[in-house]
Amino acid sequence: MIIINTGNGKGKTTAAIGQIIRSLGQGFKVCLIQLFKGEKFYGEQKILAQLSNLDFFAFAKEHPCCVKNISFEKAVEECCLAMDKLKEIVSSTNRYDLIVLEEFNIALRDKFIDEGGFIALVKCLSQRSNVIVTGRSAPQSLIKIANLVTEMKEIKHPYNEGIQAQKGIEY
Repeated sequence: MIIINTGNGKGKTTAAIGQIIRSLGQGFKVCLIQLFKGEKFYGEQKILAQLSNLDFFAFAKEHPCCVKNISFEKAVEECCLAMDKLKEIVSSTNRYDLIVLEEFNIALRDKFIDEGGFIALVKCLSQRSNVIVTGRSAPQSLIKIANLVTEMKEIKHPYNEGIQAQKGIEY
């Protein structure tokens, strides 16, 4: 099954993490690959890295729009490493029951990875595993092949009222 969590609202990662916990609770083998989230900064990373039956990888830990000294080329290079990891998983005899591809929609939107190549990998992965892809702006080509698409829609957010991100809520 291919599952997409997208939209401009909060909750895409939270929903995927909930699915990871549910899968681990059933004894499943899980792989989480995150983009654009600095390692050991986000609260979920600190917990997930300690869990057995979960392989956790982080690539392109900073996005050029958020960190000024990161170039587009550097982001592309690091996202390509994440794509290499996906290719390795596809060709491996090891099998995951669930693969979560965190913020890959952003990498697609910003042209850090090739959309056609990514779609082909997701299709291959979904033949052996359930796959969740998160991030704003999921492309229509990915939505088209998905079995389940959820759009998180922002109604109101404290950031728009000048309230900064809260530890334990946003990170």
